[in-house]
Amino acid sequence: MILVLTTYRTGSISFCKQLAEQHSYENLDEGFHEGVLDLHKPVLRHLHRNKNHVVKLMPYHIEKSPINNLLDELLSLAEKVYVLIRKDFDQQCRSYYICKRLGVDWHDQWEDKVDVTLDKDRWLWCVNFLHNEYCELQTWKEKIPNCELMFTHQLNQKDKYQRPVRWDKAPGFTNIDIEELFI
Repeated sequence: MILVLTTYRTGSISFCKQLAEQHSYENLDEGFHEGVLDLHKPVLRHLHRNKNHVVKLMPYHIEKSPINNLLDELLSLAEKVYVLIRKDFDQQCRSYYICKRLGVDWHDQWEDKVDVTLDKDRWLWCVNFLHNEYCELQTWKEKIPNCELMFTHQLNQKDKYQRPVRWDKAPGFTNIDIEELFI
């Protein structure tokens, strides 16, 4: 099994798809998503029987999972572990905010500009949430031997979402260097 540790809006769907194709594995993507808690145990049983899968895991998945030792279980099955991060944290926060604020499908694309209203409290919540996810990922990375750090900009960008937006007021610069957490 290949385990991809990441957080939201990092290009992880494309990365997991590429890994699955490269290794001829099945891509379970977010088999441990917080929205499908009743599937966590069956997915884990499936992985114990067949390890030819790519699985993506986020800190929030762990926090919400009914499986107390989910990360340890997956690490015991993983032949390879990647930590995928996105260096342009401001753009990641904007993308996350837009998805949460507009209530759109996280994988939608559009051509015409969509108006986005900045709610500073919601913006700060998004920034803090994603930063906390990265802090947790960094803790995991320190404890996992031989995991490989990957950056979104290293991935093939042909499937990158196009989402032109017009902000009523642009959010400020977050001044958080995500790469610094990991290097």
